[in-house]
Amino acid sequence: MSKQLRFSFPDQLKNFGSVLSKKEKFFLYLAVLILVGSLLTWSLKYYISSTQEVPAIGGEYTEGVIGQPSYINPVLAPTNETDLAISRLIFSSLMTYDNNGALIKDLAKDYRIEDDGKKYIFDIKQGVKWHDDTELTAQDIAFTIEIIKNKLYNAPLVLRGDWQDISVNVENDYVLSFTLKEPSASFLNKTTFGVLPHHIFDNITSDKFRLSEFNLKPVGSGPFAFAHYEQDDEGNVISYQLLANSNYHGGRPYLEKINFDFYADKESLYEAYKKKEVNGLTALPYEEVANFSQRNDTDIHVLKTSQYFATYFNQTKSIPLASIEVRKALLYATNKQEIIDGFFKGYASAVFSPIIPDFGDFTTTQSEKYPFDQAKAEELLENSGWKKQEDGTRKKEEEILKISLTVHSEYPSYTKTAEFLKSQWEQVGVQVEISLLGELEFQNAITPREYQAVLYGQPYIGNDPDPFFFWHSSRKKNPGQNFALYENEEVDKLLIDARGNISLEERKVKYAEFEEKMLNDAPALFICSPQFVYITNTKIKGDETSAIVNLSYRFSDINKWYIKTVRERR
Repeated sequence: MSKQLRFSFPDQLKNFGSVLSKKEKFFLYLAVLILVGSLLTWSLKYYISSTQEVPAIGGEYTEGVIGQPSYINPVLAPTNETDLAISRLIFSSLMTYDNNGALIKDLAKDYRIEDDGKKYIFDIKQGVKWHDDTELTAQDIAFTIEIIKNKLYNAPLVLRGDWQDISVNVENDYVLSFTLKEPSASFLNKTTFGVLPHHIFDNITSDKFRLSEFNLKPVGSGPFAFAHYEQDDEGNVISYQLLANSNYHGGRPYLEKINFDFYADKESLYEAYKKKEVNGLTALPYEEVANFSQRNDTDIHVLKTSQYFATYFNQTKSIPLASIEVRKALLYATNKQEIIDGFFKGYASAVFSPIIPDFGDFTTTQSEKYPFDQAKAEELLENSGWKKQEDGTRKKEEEILKISLTVHSEYPSYTKTAEFLKSQWEQVGVQVEISLLGELEFQNAITPREYQAVLYGQPYIGNDPDPFFFWHSSRKKNPGQNFALYENEEVDKLLIDARGNISLEERKVKYAEFEEKMLNDAPALFICSPQFVYITNTKIKGDETSAIVNLSYRFSDINKWYIKTVRERR
């Protein structure tokens, strides 16, 4: 009996389908499907809830660029934005800036300050390798500084000037020190230069420095290494490729490759983006942003910068500008928001002083001291003797109120801003003659200070403003950049005291006093701080940069950019 029962159940199961009606079969199959579907759904939900999507290694980013690379060498690159951006990917520095514009350690493991701010001692990370597998040491850093300081190597003045009065001492392979003539709380910002390999450039003389093949085939220690470049039949570089540095001391990048493709004009560049031949565009003209913002496959990145636009008044070259009432009238007559909306399309913020609002450790405590007020401007001009004529101009005795505004002709941001200023100032009776000058002419004008007023985009000043170089009276002449030829003994003392004080809070107090006194004298018109706008395809993830000290730092968190992902347990 037990044997019969043992085999009867399989036989019955085998014949089970034949005893069911079609309706019963339907509901049976439906129940099975529901059960299987429920199990799959539960399994999927469990998988998703117990795992998370994380970046994975792989993929490549291609950026489209107008122009050509010249020197992928951090000593020569600062004058070319493309060179500087690529150099930033290939070379490391003692200190660098993060994606919020804050100063952080790069090659530096640690540092300490001695002798009341006159000596900085750095401990260097050990085990950092050049892309050719040679170890990087303190000697490489000292060697790079010596090249920067040596005029024969023709490093840009802005870089060379940082190091002229600073001595460097290599104490051992992983320790070096810097001795300053005077304390400088902003010194650390100077250590963000890219470090060159001593073992490669040591035998390259100054007359061969710019001709070296390593300026286009560099060996660095950064997150990406040079792979190769392609040229067209005329010798123009059309593509430049980098590969991820798997041994990068800051962590291996997720992206496998970065390509730079070069185009002759913006039309061909935009077409390449639309065809997905490139994944990103930089320095997008403000008027073009709206066209790309409508695309579903595009992310718009808007970054705060440390640059500002200002008009500097040379009181020694203009009788009207020697009058504080006239200078203040020009400030009141300026509608900054009209300029921001008109040319910058909203991608800029108004500034009131040389201290940029909400950037870095220092931010202005000032509100707008000279808000747009045409009536106030006209009142100041009238009270100072500049009487309005029937034709709308102004005269004092027989002299017409007229100002020459010097502008660099090759940058639309300058020329268009100048046109706004001309229109606004003429509405209160000030005649304006715009003097458009090319690069050489412009330099020949600002170097000896041969202008009445000059519109200038102050270079990126980093996250520490240190206004000394721009506003101390000792910097009225070249290579100083006190373009207003401003002189105030109280301001001079505040600037010296602030730059020699390593206490952040005490420096903030000094700079607030500096702002107040300087703005009372109205030596310049501070207009706006432009934002940097660039676009990437939505497949590029991980870019969280919000503020940059110069355009190359849009890659400050490049080792976190990614395309591919995997799931792993939480």
